[in-house]
Amino acid sequence: MRKSWIILRTFAIAAISGWLFEWIGIYLPWLLGPMLSLLLLRQFTKLQFEWPKLLRQIGLIFFGIQIGSSFTKSSVELMWFDFPLMVFMTFTIVGAALLLSILFMKLSGESIATSILGSLPGGLSQMVLLSEEVKSANSTVVMLMQMFRIFVVITIVPLLTAWIPKGTHLKDVSLTDLTTFNLTHFIIFIILGVAFFIGMKKVHFPVPELLAPILSMAIVQFITNQPVVEVPSIVLILSQIFVGTHLGLQLEKVRDKLSLRMFSAIITTNLVLIAFSAFIAYILTAIHPINSFLDFFISTAPGGIAEMSITALETGADLSTVTSFHLFRIFFILLIAGPLLTMALKKWLKEDVD
Repeated sequence: MRKSWIILRTFAIAAISGWLFEWIGIYLPWLLGPMLSLLLLRQFTKLQFEWPKLLRQIGLIFFGIQIGSSFTKSSVELMWFDFPLMVFMTFTIVGAALLLSILFMKLSGESIATSILGSLPGGLSQMVLLSEEVKSANSTVVMLMQMFRIFVVITIVPLLTAWIPKGTHLKDVSLTDLTTFNLTHFIIFIILGVAFFIGMKKVHFPVPELLAPILSMAIVQFITNQPVVEVPSIVLILSQIFVGTHLGLQLEKVRDKLSLRMFSAIITTNLVLIAFSAFIAYILTAIHPINSFLDFFISTAPGGIAEMSITALETGADLSTVTSFHLFRIFFILLIAGPLLTMALKKWLKEDVD
């Protein structure tokens, strides 16, 4: 009973914070409000908070459905033309992250292995797992670097997008508005989504709750060339509260683990990486003016796919472009760059290679 009360109190604080941010006019209020308020309350008060993992998963599932609805047959076909841009973006962002890892090493005094694996924008849990394979890497520091990178990016990037001309991709369509709704297509989408989710969980792929509905929705809509379903606005608001609350409670008493020197190094390197992402977005816009600077800026930002997709959803950026660019970067880092760097570090530092 006490745990249920704590969960309810946590939700109340998160919802009120989101409403307050909305009233003030802060961007992404229903995500940033819960995240920042609960982060501060957890660090500076003795209040207890609880948030079931299931609620975060539910929020990500609904975001996945909404994001997947942006993948029409034409948008999927256009992804082939964007492939060279995805390669260019991924190599430049990963290359910049690796260079900045050297700066982080000098500023923080951490080892080269810790600095590289903490700086690589490839997902928190995956980078922590890779760091556990390298003896000289500090997994705790890698976790803090990855978590703070996400916090810095999803705090700053949405604020910057407030000054960028908005896109025209915003949707507000409910299930009842879809006259083309087909129950058979919806059932196929559910079956595919469950299959993708189970498969991704088995191979420990990041955020399967988000990616499974995106992929299954994209496949069904590509084959049928018809929309499957979209998520009502109130559900998207609740989903942002669910995800934002989870993010705010991730860092438990981080002041005890993070020195001022390391905090300054994390902030500095991430600000530089965000600035570099904006530069790459400018180049991509000049090369491919069909997409806006906003589309490419959110696509190149070194945040998590869930957080950047939410930002794209709220700003009107092209969801299919943002999602496909981030998916490509995730696949490249998880399947190629991450394992190769881990092997290289172990060999370079003369550690035993399994």
